[in-house]
Amino acid sequence: MPPPVRRPAPRLSVRTFVLLLLGLLIVVLGATAALSQPAAPPTLRFKQLGPLGNDEPSILSLLQDRQGFMWIGTHVNGLYRYNGYHAVRYTSRTNDPNSLPHDRVSALYEDRQGRIWAGTQNGLARYNPETNNFTVFRAEMGPKNRGIIKAIISDGKDGMWIASWGGLQHFDPASGKFVVYAHDPALPGSLATNDVNAIALDAQGGIWAATWPGGLDYLPPGGKAFVHHAVDPAEKPDPRRNIVRALQFDKAGALWIGTESGALRWDRGTPWSERKMLVTPNSRVNSFYIDRQGTLWATTLSAGLLRWDARMERFSQFSHNPSDPFSLPGDNLRALAQDRGGMLWVASFTDGISLVNLNSVGFTRYVPHSADQTGTPGTNAVLSIARAPDNKLWLGGNVGLSLFDPANNKVLRRYVSDPSQPGTLTQNIVYCLYQDPEGPLWAGTSNGLNRLDHADGKFTAMHFGDTASDYINGIAPGRDGVLWLATGNSLIRYLPAAGTWKIYRNDPNDPNTRSVNGTSVVLEDRSGRVWMGSEWNGGGLDLLDPKTGKFQHFVQDTTVADGLADDNVSSLHEDSLGRIWVGTSKGLQQVILRDGKIGFRSYLDATHGAKILSIRNDLDDNLWVSTIAGLYRIEPATGKSMQYTAADGMTDGFTINSSAPGPNGLLYFGGVHGMTAIAPRDVRSPSVAPQVAITDIKVYNHSLSDARPQPGVTLEGAVTAPRRLTLAPPASGFSIEFAALHYTEPGLNRYAYRLEGFDADWVETDATRRAATYTNLDPGRYVFRVKAANHRGVWNEDPAALIVTVTPPFWQAWWFRTAAALLSVTLLWALYRWRVRRLTQHKAALERVVAQRTAELEQSNLKLAALSTTDGLTGITNRRGFDTQLATEWRRAARTGQPLALLVLDVDYFKKYNDRYGHVAGDACLRTVAELLTRHARRTTDLAARYGGEEFVLLAAATDATDAVQTAQAICTELAGLELEHDESPFGRVTISIGVAVQVPQEHGDPDDLVRRADRALYRAKIRGRNQAMLAAD
Repeated sequence: MPPPVRRPAPRLSVRTFVLLLLGLLIVVLGATAALSQPAAPPTLRFKQLGPLGNDEPSILSLLQDRQGFMWIGTHVNGLYRYNGYHAVRYTSRTNDPNSLPHDRVSALYEDRQGRIWAGTQNGLARYNPETNNFTVFRAEMGPKNRGIIKAIISDGKDGMWIASWGGLQHFDPASGKFVVYAHDPALPGSLATNDVNAIALDAQGGIWAATWPGGLDYLPPGGKAFVHHAVDPAEKPDPRRNIVRALQFDKAGALWIGTESGALRWDRGTPWSERKMLVTPNSRVNSFYIDRQGTLWATTLSAGLLRWDARMERFSQFSHNPSDPFSLPGDNLRALAQDRGGMLWVASFTDGISLVNLNSVGFTRYVPHSADQTGTPGTNAVLSIARAPDNKLWLGGNVGLSLFDPANNKVLRRYVSDPSQPGTLTQNIVYCLYQDPEGPLWAGTSNGLNRLDHADGKFTAMHFGDTASDYINGIAPGRDGVLWLATGNSLIRYLPAAGTWKIYRNDPNDPNTRSVNGTSVVLEDRSGRVWMGSEWNGGGLDLLDPKTGKFQHFVQDTTVADGLADDNVSSLHEDSLGRIWVGTSKGLQQVILRDGKIGFRSYLDATHGAKILSIRNDLDDNLWVSTIAGLYRIEPATGKSMQYTAADGMTDGFTINSSAPGPNGLLYFGGVHGMTAIAPRDVRSPSVAPQVAITDIKVYNHSLSDARPQPGVTLEGAVTAPRRLTLAPPASGFSIEFAALHYTEPGLNRYAYRLEGFDADWVETDATRRAATYTNLDPGRYVFRVKAANHRGVWNEDPAALIVTVTPPFWQAWWFRTAAALLSVTLLWALYRWRVRRLTQHKAALERVVAQRTAELEQSNLKLAALSTTDGLTGITNRRGFDTQLATEWRRAARTGQPLALLVLDVDYFKKYNDRYGHVAGDACLRTVAELLTRHARRTTDLAARYGGEEFVLLAAATDATDAVQTAQAICTELAGLELEHDESPFGRVTISIGVAVQVPQEHGDPDDLVRRADRALYRAKIRGRNQAMLAAD
């Protein structure tokens, strides 16, 4: 223990005070300037977790429990338990003593028994998993602010130390008793103040307490009196340094101290006066955290995240960068926690939770223009890369060319197009780059080829005759100083020394020319052969023999095993062993030579058929291939591959043929949000098998998490750690939800479950279907098991298991069956006696019933006859009834010599009406027409009938042509007057067309003649525009 530092408060003169202020300003500015110097590359890629359900709370505390669930304490939203997919929220509820006592949860702690404790604004709460509620503990005596808990740590045994606004407290969970250490003005050895912000336990069991605003207090093991320490230096008093917000002992025993204005470190065993002021941003340090690799991290109030570099003895800073979507979303950070899968959780007060993968190493993510010092606007899309002298890099993007220093993460120079300035780039979008080892830099744009001889020189532009040929997609060096240019509509062989070029294009009449005009990628191999292809134009792979100038073509051929997989060739590469690799839209292939013929060996499975964007080889002759699905490392000898995604800390969204080798085996790949550097021999991405847990059990869609008794349901254990589920009738259907508590890529986790005794084999599923449902199981004992795999396909060895017992209903029990048998014998004898008596009575009753049923049958036949001629939809006569009535009226009119009139009606545009308003509305429309027609069948001899579909007929005996036409016109007018809406009709409402035929029947005539004449009249009405009646011509 260091000696106590006791010093009186100095009296400051005005001059001294001014000097102190100037000194403090110099210190602050020095710290800020130190951090503004070029730092280590920004290797961290932060992924924002997103809302917790519908909430975006301010986070104060984090914890992963031994099951794997993440617990999240918030400022005003209560406590969340998160499983990677959704969160269960716990809040304070009035008049519920078993709810969370307050919605502010500043501290979380898991004890040796695995119990979760939450420090709230109103006491300490223990979570009870079996009942899914809380038990609240508070110190019995003292002010209410003793319930405002800020931090909880272990006492090294089974108890815990608690920092509160009402003093330092020790809590014994076994007895539920508190021991409170509070300030007493009469006791110098009491706590300096009662507002305790942070606490830490040293290796000897002594407790350090940060009191506001009084510095640090130390209570030795078994001691009763505190030793008080000032944190600010005596020679440079700083009240803000004395306000300590965070404390942390590291593995070496050093005490890290976070204050209102930065951090300090005191190495155990050295005098307290030798504590070190560390260079940090001038911001409050809210918390410290040591990850599983022993690295110390710090969260700050306004400066983001700090990581201690033990080798360099300084902090690296990670903060919000508006130009980098994968930087921290905000800089006001409160807590950290590393889960068992390696993800570091970063809790923000203003911007939710961010995660960063600490497991993956060997990848460095650059966001070049976030570090651009030139002041020139830029984006972070890297479309092309070339190695520059002195281990620098040329980076081509959407807004020009940059000279980038990866060692210092700094853009040294920017080159942009300015038509008003000769010697600038011809266009800002730089698609390809080539640095001649002994000569200039070549940059391909959509407006020609650019040459730069010196970094501080001017560009010289080369153009090739037309716009498409000036669209330079790729540059490849060839023998004798030749440059091969892949352009929008050609292949160009350019000789810079002579300033001459030759253009190769497709000639449909010459099979020895290019297969297509457009070229995306070109490569001259060490044998002098020139390979090329087009990413978008198809045409397959072309091979040029420079000696003959003839092209050989290789196109997709699925009929042979060694054919080209796809005609869209996106990338080409020759490795250090001279192997030619072809990247297509369907994957990777190697060019092979067999019996003098060129074929292609498939590596499509190695990249799961993903489109290839760029190909490089490392010093061990493995391939590194960027694709639309991430980055793959491929062993050519075995075909084995490993996929790396943005979750491993790389940039996401790689760009086409944007890659380059660097010094010492480094490889660079460009993307839409920056660039990734790979040190292949350093790449490690260990993957931990997920912990799988049952997250909920539902019986007939009712969750058992609320712990309310359910009829016929017995659950032993917590719903998230159940041991046995017993179901009695009627509860025989249930669902079990589960989750792999692995948070690197939760959406790519996979699952397999099985109900032993029911499922014959494992049932595999993905993250979108994390539930198993069973209904109507036979009585018996079953065992449900579920296992999970993470995003790399690593399965956990021990599935989560739940014993499920379905008990039989009472009628399947032995005692019930015995009683039922005895009762059956008795009932059979009684039934026999009763049956004989009933047969006699039944005979007489049957005779009465036969007579009654005969009468009812006759009545039913009459009703059926009526129904057979009635239309079921409209209730008027149907086609069958109409045909019968027409024949009857025809014969009657033939005898009397009276005219017989027939109106055939058709609803206009009825199919469109059905399509627009639906069949229900269509049926209602037909019923309306039927009702209107019925009103015009006034006489007993008149008949309104549905002829079929939307067609109706009106048969009127003893009616001449004038009356029939008037009736038809009246029907048209009345239907239009109903204003039935019809948006698909030119009239805007429902209308009808009518054909009228009037005829005096002859004895031997055919009634169908009358129908045909009316039908032709209807056709004329339609031709003339519908919504009218037409009389058939004689």
